[in-house]
Amino acid sequence: MATRKDIANRAGVSVSVVSRALNNSGYVDKDKKEKILKIAEELGYYPHPVAMSLQKRRTKQILFYCKDLQNSFNIEMYQGMMETAKERGYMVVFNGSLDFESIKETMIDGIIMPNENAAQWYLESSGKNYFLPVVTASYGNPVCFSKAAPRVEIDMYKATKIAIQYLRDNGHEKIALGIPYEFNSANARMYGYLEELRPLLKENIKRYVLGIHKKDMGEDERLLRFIEEQTGNNFTVEESFYGKGEVAAQLFLERKLDATAILCFNDVFAFGVCNQFKRMGVRVPEDVSVMGFDGTFARRYTSPLMTTVDLSAKKQGGKCTEVLLDMLEGKKVKRVIHLPVKIMPGESVKNIRGNIT
Repeated sequence: MATRKDIANRAGVSVSVVSRALNNSGYVDKDKKEKILKIAEELGYYPHPVAMSLQKRRTKQILFYCKDLQNSFNIEMYQGMMETAKERGYMVVFNGSLDFESIKETMIDGIIMPNENAAQWYLESSGKNYFLPVVTASYGNPVCFSKAAPRVEIDMYKATKIAIQYLRDNGHEKIALGIPYEFNSANARMYGYLEELRPLLKENIKRYVLGIHKKDMGEDERLLRFIEEQTGNNFTVEESFYGKGEVAAQLFLERKLDATAILCFNDVFAFGVCNQFKRMGVRVPEDVSVMGFDGTFARRYTSPLMTTVDLSAKKQGGKCTEVLLDMLEGKKVKRVIHLPVKIMPGESVKNIRGNIT
């Protein structure tokens, strides 16, 4: 498959000149630009449909490539994107049904990815030889991109430590972690949790990680049937966060854990935990405290009101859009932009010294 370097060698120019020509940004001599675009087509390098034109023009559309339409966090991100894009004369298309190859034929100027894993998959496959600008939301997970992509990052390692400290301030020492991955997954939340709780829980810590993954479920057929009923036996798709939360609650009871609080992967996961506890006669927060991450509008419709870590989804979406549009306009952008997090107190965490916070 042809690369920009191949085009540069054939055209007798630098890779940066090829990039400017293909991105339709920055000055490139008209004849030289025509030559570069022609060579790109001959080599099978997939140029953007609009960039094929020698005139500088834009579709004024960008793509939010996201498959999870049920997650309130993604919805709030999208709202932030739309507001920022509108201010600058752009529209944001929300689509996750396209395969990466189809993106080449889509009339868009750039892509926003929902997380670093999705960005990595795209950049290592179709995006490897495709010049469409990419910006990704990021959460501090250990991912190396095959080519540079700016990211707007929320440090979930730090956020997890902040959440655990909040629980400790309310008297909770033994804390379980509800997460939709296996125990040994490379995940920032997992790293933060293990670093904080391993000194206390020692070799028993694995029992306190409610990892909803087949590798951690063992051979308990009854529990596996319950998992299938709640999640459709889907251990990877994000739409099943709620069902996985229900499974985590069941697993918590099956293991007869003495933890006084559960820190959940996100708010939707936490809602599932609370719902299953209610079915089983376990009271939140009187019997077990539950805390999540996200802080989206969805928590307003839950009882008890979820205590969570606000990850500023709307702000993250807006900042991703701002960075992408700056790239399209040829402005210099930072490769990593960090956003702060904060605790949003609710009613699902009990102060075991006597007060509900």
